[in-house]
Amino acid sequence: MNPHNRVVIITGASAGIGAATARAFAGAGAKVVLAARSTEALERLAATLPGAPVVIPTDVTDPAQCRALIEGAAAACGRVDILINNAGVGLAGPVAELDLADLERTLAVDLLGPLRLAQAVIPLMRRQGRGQIITISSVLAEQPLPYLGGYAAAKAALERMSEALRMELRGTGVAVSVLRPGTTRTEFTRRRLGRGSERRRVTPRGVPPEAVALAVLRVARREPRLAYVTLGDRLALMVARIAPGIVEATLARVIGWEQG
Repeated sequence: MNPHNRVVIITGASAGIGAATARAFAGAGAKVVLAARSTEALERLAATLPGAPVVIPTDVTDPAQCRALIEGAAAACGRVDILINNAGVGLAGPVAELDLADLERTLAVDLLGPLRLAQAVIPLMRRQGRGQIITISSVLAEQPLPYLGGYAAAKAALERMSEALRMELRGTGVAVSVLRPGTTRTEFTRRRLGRGSERRRVTPRGVPPEAVALAVLRVARREPRLAYVTLGDRLALMVARIAPGIVEATLARVIGWEQG
């Protein structure tokens, strides 16, 4: 779908990938609707974007606010063409010691939030006869890392739900796409929930959020089922499928998680 003159809702738009995506779509001529919890951050971003973006503060864990986001965007812009489910929270810590309250919070944001928004927007897109839902997942949905099992589980569940939704919407004109970023240079890692691990961990440098934003723009235009930000991300998962034992042994040496 050509984003020019399209109405695009972006959740988690106040910073990081969300803010970069808002800039990319606004630059491509889209009418962007910015959603996140911080009104102040959204308004600061909106002031820098062309096309008079719409600001609708939203906590995706609140069902009423999710409905209000979709209804407000439709009322302000007349339609909703693309929903980008980007809002998310990270979670670190050994699986055996995960705080269940932290895991529940992660699932509420990363899984139930996108579900609520999809359920709210699908009737509108069906009536329009056209629309697209873009799910921002992670390479961890397929290949988890130690101490990130809770986050990986949330993203894996999000992907499976998105895949089923795509099949259920076949023939309606509503497309569902999943984008799997790898490591991205944002504040996301430092803000994640959980106490993490006291053991040594190595985090790759990653790509800037602008690279992910451009990938989201490509997904909007091409409507693939599944897409990656870099070729390296795709190849890494291919290697993990072919030689999982070697990959795990390599990670054990690099990250240093083995007991003893």
